[in-house]
Amino acid sequence: MKKLFLGCFLMLCCATLSLGQEEAIKDSMEVFFKLDKANLLTESTDAITAAFEKNKERILKVRVAGHTCDLGSDNYNMGLSEKRANSAFEYVKTLGDSYQEKTELFFYGEKEQKYDNRDENRRVFVLFYLEDDDRDTLIKNGCSEAFIEKGTYKPAKTKKAAFELKDFSTTQALNANNLSVEDTEGRKLYFNSVVYFNATFGGSDLAAKKVVKIKMPLVNEGKEGYTFYEGEDKGGKIVWKNTGKPCVLTGSGDCKTYDFDWMNSGYCACAMQRECEDDCNSDAFSGVDRPDLTGENIRYSADKTIAEFEEGTYASLDGVTVVDDNNKEEDLDICEQFEYGIATMDWFPNMHKMTDLKNIIIKSETTPASKTTRLYLKKEGLKDVKEPVILVGDRHAKGYAKYADNIISPTPCLGSVNCEYLVYDVPSTGIYKVGDWNSGAAKPKMEEKWVLKVRLLKESVVFVGNKKTGEVYKAKNAVRKDKTRPKEYIIYDCDNVGDLVVYVQNSTKPKFKLYQEALVSELKYKKVANMYVMRRLKFTKVQDFSEAVLTKCK
Repeated sequence: MKKLFLGCFLMLCCATLSLGQEEAIKDSMEVFFKLDKANLLTESTDAITAAFEKNKERILKVRVAGHTCDLGSDNYNMGLSEKRANSAFEYVKTLGDSYQEKTELFFYGEKEQKYDNRDENRRVFVLFYLEDDDRDTLIKNGCSEAFIEKGTYKPAKTKKAAFELKDFSTTQALNANNLSVEDTEGRKLYFNSVVYFNATFGGSDLAAKKVVKIKMPLVNEGKEGYTFYEGEDKGGKIVWKNTGKPCVLTGSGDCKTYDFDWMNSGYCACAMQRECEDDCNSDAFSGVDRPDLTGENIRYSADKTIAEFEEGTYASLDGVTVVDDNNKEEDLDICEQFEYGIATMDWFPNMHKMTDLKNIIIKSETTPASKTTRLYLKKEGLKDVKEPVILVGDRHAKGYAKYADNIISPTPCLGSVNCEYLVYDVPSTGIYKVGDWNSGAAKPKMEEKWVLKVRLLKESVVFVGNKKTGEVYKAKNAVRKDKTRPKEYIIYDCDNVGDLVVYVQNSTKPKFKLYQEALVSELKYKKVANMYVMRRLKFTKVQDFSEAVLTKCK
């Protein structure tokens, strides 16, 4: 026991308190005395016993200070305050031998009149220095962790606080908790870890006085570029504020985490801003990146048109090449349409709706399986196209490419790939036409202008080609006075009749076939009848139309 009088109290007080005491938890109590008395009342001993019993496992030091009211002289009251302190101390010793060395006595006399009522100033004040019984706490939820050091939420004890720790790894989970994919500026993000942490005591949120060590589990692959975001409530929805702190991956095995010292609570995340507005992918955690040109299932052209093949499309991709047919050499010219005996509507029926720019041809020695191929086209090359589509072609049995009505629009909102490429998922035919689509374009109205008469030959097949446009149509029979004329055929109006070439096939003879090719402008013209005449003697005999020699169409 140490006795310290008022005169030396200020000097010695700091010297007698260790660093541990200064940091200790404090508790206190008071007992009261009768006028001019120093003996403890029964109620006082009961109170002292209860206080020591409550704190007995934690007591570091005890200060017992005697006080008096202001009746009597200073010297008398100083002595009386000492007696009161000693009286309390003597009782404390009965509670345990260890308390003798832990107790300090102070005598203040009448110097500290704490209360207006004199009776209450006749007192002994007992101050306990208690060991902090709080403890460090580790919260785990899967790979998520929060380490809370004791004293983090003073005066609330860590051991008595309630903690909530959870992580989110799906877009559905974010939506269910009103977590936006946008930052505070309205820019969309991709996430690689999202965690919620909160501490409460008695139903109220606690504010940290020390950092909480948070481990945030990795959701996808550990790419670089993610930074630490904190969630902010904006009208009932959580948006994200970038702290600028880089997210660095630690750990190994099943638990790879981003580790941060965090003073706040609520939602936090490792995220990165999306590259462009066209990346409108609904998945908050992953999107389709640019294709890896070194991938085994990737082939690309000199112009970097990329084809990504589904497994099983070809038995082997050896020898498979992607070609940009920028000059549309795969398309049928007039001569080829004549040779195949087809009109433009037979192989390109939607020509009037499409401004075609090029063909994409995937060349292979084998026929592709019925799979889906993903084509990546550079957006820069199609920036002036209003509605860029791919018209899927097929290879006709005769060998030419035929483009019907399988129209494929680009697939939006896949991921960062949409920042650089238009992406098309197409049937694996290997033949595709790229162009600007106008679904509202009407088929040009064909105005009947001239009549072509094939003398002596009935039931011919007449093809009319326009060398300027490259189009070919099959001429229909003329009707005059409600009667179909089997030797006469309608030629439609055009900008220049000199651009027209006709090719006539006749199969009415049993032992041979007849054909004739001519420029319309070179045929005999009867102005009165508005008729061009093709003479019989100009026809050539062949066994098969494949033997026909065509020159005017070139």
